[in-house]
Amino acid sequence: MLDQNAATPLYEQLKQAIKKGIRDGEYPPGSRMPSEAEMEKLYDVSRITVRRAVKELCEEEILARKQGKGTFVLSSAQISYNRLDRTVGGFHDSLARDGKEATVDILEKAIIRVSASYARDLQISVEDDVVYLKRLMYGNQVPVMIDTAYIPAKRFPGIYDKLVGNVALFHLMESEYRVKLERYYKVLKVQKADREMSRLLNCHVGDPMFDLFKITYNEEGIPQNISVSILSGENTYYVISNEEGDQVNQSGLSWKV
Repeated sequence: MLDQNAATPLYEQLKQAIKKGIRDGEYPPGSRMPSEAEMEKLYDVSRITVRRAVKELCEEEILARKQGKGTFVLSSAQISYNRLDRTVGGFHDSLARDGKEATVDILEKAIIRVSASYARDLQISVEDDVVYLKRLMYGNQVPVMIDTAYIPAKRFPGIYDKLVGNVALFHLMESEYRVKLERYYKVLKVQKADREMSRLLNCHVGDPMFDLFKITYNEEGIPQNISVSILSGENTYYVISNEEGDQVNQSGLSWKV
C-alpha cells in the first residue's frame, strides 16, 4: 500500500511499486499490466495518478502501451534488475578487483538543496538537505574520474562529518548505516572536456570524456544517492558482456591505469 501522507508524490510511489513488481517477477517481461481501473483498486490511488505513473514508465521504456490491447512490460525493462546489477560496488571495489590502488581527493563538500528533477529522482522534497560531495578519484596515482555525489542527509544522519580522507562512500553506507545497495540505474553519455576537466584529469580541452549519471537504490527500491561521474576517455573503457543463459547484457567501467 502506498503512503498517502509521504512527501514523495503518489505517482512516484506507484512507479517504484511497479518497478519492484517487475524486479520481483510479479510483472515479468512481456506480460500485460493490470488495467487502469485495476491499479486504482490495487494501489488505492486515483485514475490521474495511475495514468501519470504509467505515462512516465512508458517514457522510461519500462512499459509500452499497445492500442486496443493494454499496457505491457518491455523485455528490456529487466536490464536494471539483472543479477549482476544487484551486486553494486563503488570505485574502490572496481579497482581492487583489478589489483589496482584507489585513492581520493575531496574537492568540495557542502549541504545544499537540489533541483526538482534531482529531488524527484531521490524521492525527497526540494526543501530537504542534501550532502554534496565532489571528489577527484585516482587509480594507481593516475587521475581518472571526477565524481559528484548527492546524498539525502535525512537517510544518512551525520554522514557529512564522516566523509573525509580516502573514505569509500558505498562502504561507509553499508558499514555505518547498514544499507544494502542492491541495484542502480545508469545513463552513459559522451562529452568534450572543458577547462576544469582538462586541469583535473590531465587531458586536453575537447578530448572525449565519459559522462555517467547513476542512481543507486537499496533493497527496498529507495534511492540512496545520485552520482555524476566524468571519466577520461583515454584511461577508461566500457565493457559489455553476455553470459550464456542470461536474458540481458551486463556492463561496467574499467580503467587502463
